[in-house]
Amino acid sequence: MQSQVIVPLDGSASAEAILPHALLFAQRGQSILTLLQIGTPSGLPGVRDRMIPDNWSEGEEIWGQDYLAAMVRRLQSSGVTIQTRHPEAALAEQAIVSYTKHQPQVQLIALTTQGRSAAGRALFGSLAEQVFASVSTSLLLLHPPKGEQTGSGPIVSASYQTIIVLLDGSVEAERALHEATSLAQEFSATLVLVAVPPRPGEEIFVSEGEQPVSDSPEEKAQLLRTTTGLRVETATTASDPEAFIERITGHGLRNLLVVATREQALYGAEKFLRHRNVPVLLLATYT
Repeated sequence: MQSQVIVPLDGSASAEAILPHALLFAQRGQSILTLLQIGTPSGLPGVRDRMIPDNWSEGEEIWGQDYLAAMVRRLQSSGVTIQTRHPEAALAEQAIVSYTKHQPQVQLIALTTQGRSAAGRALFGSLAEQVFASVSTSLLLLHPPKGEQTGSGPIVSASYQTIIVLLDGSVEAERALHEATSLAQEFSATLVLVAVPPRPGEEIFVSEGEQPVSDSPEEKAQLLRTTTGLRVETATTASDPEAFIERITGHGLRNLLVVATREQALYGAEKFLRHRNVPVLLLATYT
């Protein structure tokens, strides 16, 4: 069964800002790109109000269909199979979670955030926070720039000049490194290995006979340079994470992707999630 990348859209330029990045991952995985436009059931308490016209729900449905049809036209030159869905739910996050749980072929959920501070709802925005907490699927998150205007031309896939991966010594971070390396090879991008402190209270246990993940970022970088031919750099965010991000983006490297684990989302990756127009790929949790 063909995998899916899903993108919830509400008609805003903010939500649409994730589309070039979602399109890239759909092309990469030969996945269906599923556009969701979520409607509110007309029978919900408070929806039918004397100030709301009788045909409001019907009009909203027609608008949603027309809107997604226009988005499909803007994506049609991509070579990706596009499908649209119109689930109904009281809250958008309920529809996204329900769709994902009933469609096991969903490999990635791509959506924008409204991050403002260091954790939880204020970091992700209420919609992304609920999706993050409710499904273990990989997430592609973007905090869009202010003042973004809705376009009307073809949507083309993103590309990345620089790919950052966060290393905290965990086995999950090694998996993120593998994914980041694969992406860097595809784009001939610079790979930046960023050492971040382990999560508070976390101890890394190694079973008997296993080798601990103990190579330093520079040792990993040298091995990758030798085996892949990539340009690989190392850095640390320990002293001033914000300055590090500004330095990276300030060198004209706007085509930037951060790869992290979901476990790092609230610790280690939060500075990147708050930075405007830097997509963050949080890999699925496997049990």
